[in-house]
Amino acid sequence: MKNWHLWKQRVSYGATDMAGNLIWQIVGLYLLFYYTTVLKISPAFVGTLFLVVRVIDAFDGLFFGYLIDHTHSKYGKSRPYFLWFGIPLGLLTMLLFFNPSFGGSKVFQLTWISIVYTLFSLVYSGANTPITAILPALTNDPDERTNLASARMVMTNIGTAVIGAISLPMVAKLGNGNSQLGWSVWAVIIGLVIMGLFTLAFWNLEENDELPVEEAEAEGVQLQSHLSVKDSLKGAIKNKPWVILSICFILLQTFWVIRMQTAVYYLTYVYRRADLVGAFNGLIIVAVLGNLSVPLLSKFMKHRNVMIVSLATFAIGEALMPLGVAFLFIGTVVATIAMGAAFSISFVMIADTVEYARSEMHIDEPGILSSVPMVGAKLGMGLGGALAGWILSWGGFNADAKVQGAKAITAISTSFIWLPVVLALAIVAILQFYKLNEKEVASAVRAAAAKVEADQADTPTATPEVPVTPTVEATKDKAADKDKDDLETED
Repeated sequence: MKNWHLWKQRVSYGATDMAGNLIWQIVGLYLLFYYTTVLKISPAFVGTLFLVVRVIDAFDGLFFGYLIDHTHSKYGKSRPYFLWFGIPLGLLTMLLFFNPSFGGSKVFQLTWISIVYTLFSLVYSGANTPITAILPALTNDPDERTNLASARMVMTNIGTAVIGAISLPMVAKLGNGNSQLGWSVWAVIIGLVIMGLFTLAFWNLEENDELPVEEAEAEGVQLQSHLSVKDSLKGAIKNKPWVILSICFILLQTFWVIRMQTAVYYLTYVYRRADLVGAFNGLIIVAVLGNLSVPLLSKFMKHRNVMIVSLATFAIGEALMPLGVAFLFIGTVVATIAMGAAFSISFVMIADTVEYARSEMHIDEPGILSSVPMVGAKLGMGLGGALAGWILSWGGFNADAKVQGAKAITAISTSFIWLPVVLALAIVAILQFYKLNEKEVASAVRAAAAKVEADQADTPTATPEVPVTPTVEATKDKAADKDKDDLETED
């Protein structure tokens, strides 16, 4: 029964990120391509739109994190957000690929796209920030947290692999030659799946916000919580491991978004093998191998070192891809497995910084600290999308040309391979300053949990009072008193 409960929680937790990444994958892989080739919008406008929206909502993850820290409901702090924002996210997924003609007015079309994309980005944060924030409240076992983070990424990569592999064929089939119609119908299907997955998670996850409080009380420490925005941010900035990890996560998301958004260009115009796009994108499934390796690797290496090895391996895989079609696939398998491990361990490291804040700084603000992935994702998506669009424009990319010029080919190769390699190696350098020892933090957490259990075991259980059966004499006395009262009443 215990194993069933653990697996139910792991699958339900994984369902949250699978839901978010279904649309994230489509946006990352195809939205730039859809805007520029289906709707014929200039890459420069799309790149600027991505950047402007990121400026607007780059730090909304911190806002939602603050809300989570100050939410009180019978369902917990984080769990209600899966319902409150998961359903609207599904609806906005549908609208993202629903583009009315507006009588041929380009101004109205661009305005519609800008509004829907902005709303989508804001709601996406509301649905996804609680995914990381809820992790410390699901269990106080560090090993099980690693298992949950791995389950999250396994389900995410299964979903994104399916989306990457079948989206273009499904669009072609559903649209029957009309790409815009195909994308609209496919978005409706994906939106419904997103709503279902978030609802599943809401009903099955069990959030316990009292875990850190009980552990702190056992150590005689008063945790600071429900802080003001100013104090929350001050505490976060003093958390040096969190600051370093935040910078790394932004760079990680930036190069991954650039790579995702230019993959279809690389295969279509550099290798001239558009027929391989579905199979190539479907290889995201091998990231599951990287996800599954993290619990094992983390037993022998520090979490920081798992991240470093993963990023170095990613760079090697990327460097193989220009060498021919065979190396294109070999390289992407190596790079994708490495990124599966990198993303899995990054979420575990965020939970480590939350525990560090509790044990060393006595601050309990998991919402703010766990907003790192959302802030990183938004900034990365904005910077990555803008850079990809700008580099394509610099290269003179022409959507109507079947064969691109040499400068455009260089721009595509730079975006897909060499810029991600440079940013991955930059993260490796920055991580040299990350000194958090999660083994020591985990040891302190286990000791606190053991003390809580010991205190609960030593607390005497109250013995309920046993009702006393009245004796015969007592019954006679009560009867006599009653008769006396009756006589006094008659008088």
